[in-house]
Amino acid sequence: MLWRQFQGNVQLHLSLDDGRKVPIPRFSADLQTKIVSFFQQSDRARQAAIRQLKNAETTLLRTLGLENWQAPEPLSYIRSSRDAFAAGRLDAEHFQPKFESLITYIKSTGRAKSLGSLLYLNQRGKQPDYADNGLPVVNSKHVISGEVRMDSDNRKAITADNTFLIEPGDVLLNGTGVGTIGRAAPYLHNFKAIPDNHVTILRPRKGIDSVYLAVFLNSVAGRLQVEQRLRGSSGQIELYPNDIAEFTVWDAPSVVQGEIRKQIEDSFQQKQRATELLNTAKRAVEIAIEDSEAAALAYCNDALSKYTVP
Repeated sequence: MLWRQFQGNVQLHLSLDDGRKVPIPRFSADLQTKIVSFFQQSDRARQAAIRQLKNAETTLLRTLGLENWQAPEPLSYIRSSRDAFAAGRLDAEHFQPKFESLITYIKSTGRAKSLGSLLYLNQRGKQPDYADNGLPVVNSKHVISGEVRMDSDNRKAITADNTFLIEPGDVLLNGTGVGTIGRAAPYLHNFKAIPDNHVTILRPRKGIDSVYLAVFLNSVAGRLQVEQRLRGSSGQIELYPNDIAEFTVWDAPSVVQGEIRKQIEDSFQQKQRATELLNTAKRAVEIAIEDSEAAALAYCNDALSKYTVP
């Protein structure tokens, strides 16, 4: 009904007068109350997911000792030409003291490893051949910090013989774009997908948990290394697999990795539940319009017994 009132071509808009033309069904108080209940439970589940996500990063930073760490920001600094040639970089930003300070701190724990040594696969995707059927495609807007969003927004594509597929247990890292570059998320869905050419697949070796790795990359320790190793300017910035391999990662004790994984899995489940609850609320409205309020109430009563968020 909203689309029917939109005006314009590329820049669609909805005027206030046209918005008033959209008819809204007024259901019984009983049905409205049940729909509100689904929405409120969905919101509580989503807030619980956000808390779990924050708790996971807090656990990492507190255990590593970076919870209150402040990056040094001197007014000036000097690097030798030897350092520049060894790094293959001539941009002053790459050599900011905060980066060296972070890496030195991680190495001082005695558990520092290069990211490349922890991976079976470090490969960016290719431009997919989109089609009506096939596997879902993951692009940079689907890789949110801590979550790979999979829904009706994901287009489909046909796979070629040389296509690298995303598998459950992978970590996805955005490799391009201001605002999205460096965002990482564990792929916790139980089906394969196709990465586009802006998404890098990181497949960890045994001993480093994929969920823990994603949390590390999203923490201040990971974000600073993204900032250090990205290339380009004027909005055309890139993070290439060979630079990702040079990241320094804290190989946390297995008990810490397990605790962080549990928190992220709980967060993922809460997000899934929030989406299901919201979809249930929308479906109840559709049933009331397409069938009857009685059918919608029966649907709500059946669904309420399944979704109860503390």
